[in-house]
Amino acid sequence: MTLTSATTDADQSVPTRPGRRQLSGTVRQQGLFLAIGLVLFFGAMPFLSQLRSGPYLMVQLATYAAVLIMALGQTFVVLQVGFDLSTGAMQGFIGGLVFLLVGWQLPDGLVIVSCLAAALAIGMFVHGVLIAKAKMNFFIVTLASFTILPSVLRVILDGSSKPVYSPALDRLANGSVLGIRIPVLIAAVVFAVLWVVLNKTVFGRNVYAVGSNREAARLAGVPVDRVVMACYGICALCAGIAGLLLVGTLGAADPTAGLGNEFFALTAVLLGGTRFSGGQGTLAGTLLGLLFLVILSNILLLSGMPQFWIGAVQGVVLLVAVGIDRARREV
Repeated sequence: MTLTSATTDADQSVPTRPGRRQLSGTVRQQGLFLAIGLVLFFGAMPFLSQLRSGPYLMVQLATYAAVLIMALGQTFVVLQVGFDLSTGAMQGFIGGLVFLLVGWQLPDGLVIVSCLAAALAIGMFVHGVLIAKAKMNFFIVTLASFTILPSVLRVILDGSSKPVYSPALDRLANGSVLGIRIPVLIAAVVFAVLWVVLNKTVFGRNVYAVGSNREAARLAGVPVDRVVMACYGICALCAGIAGLLLVGTLGAADPTAGLGNEFFALTAVLLGGTRFSGGQGTLAGTLLGLLFLVILSNILLLSGMPQFWIGAVQGVVLLVAVGIDRARREV
């Protein structure tokens, strides 16, 4: 087979965005969890007065906005076959950076830009390069960051929580515009930007292609390594934005901040129909997956269930979602 014919074959076989048949399965799974979520929400509303309170619901949306941003970034990584275990650690690490930069009396704007640049650099040029260029396993690389970043954070904070005040971060995390909390607006902007990137650009098409068939994508001329590096960069950048919101909300940098949020975000991604094997999924599905988890968690907490059990319930839901996805693939 000549190089020309091989390339032509790859051009014909390389998957791009999921087709209508693939999407229909994903949409069915998203629709199922959306329907269950709506039934739970409206069914519990007569018994739980908080669910009828607009201010309470707005606070809940603002609280989970940072996790949604993390989940949106994680969706890119899962779509190209992988995941980033360090997003929660990155979220907390950004708090330590803010503590340092505010202590050096840098302007708020420069603090924000510096933190986001650091997050992007770690994601793209550490995680991305080690995974795409050095061919290291994504689990090992991000697990290493999962342990390194909190250790560095403890060194920065000398092992204890430190108060941090930045007027700009306080405004971003706790302010509102026309009655809508700013974290909700930031999450909406991030969702819109990433939706355009994933659905309306060549890069987005390449993300699906790499996740569907990496070798075919490579033969078709897709810059696979750059796509992988960019996906990890986007994921870390989203975790950085979530970190800024977290430190603004807490008014402090804490050695344990953010830890555990990476699993909540990944659960939302998988519940939303994004396949762990890559190449199929949507950002809208991730949004629905997170809304389902938020509704479920609130109902359980408001019903008096001990918070320690909430994680167990979410784990069972995740197993059910993965089971549904596997059964769907075998039909």
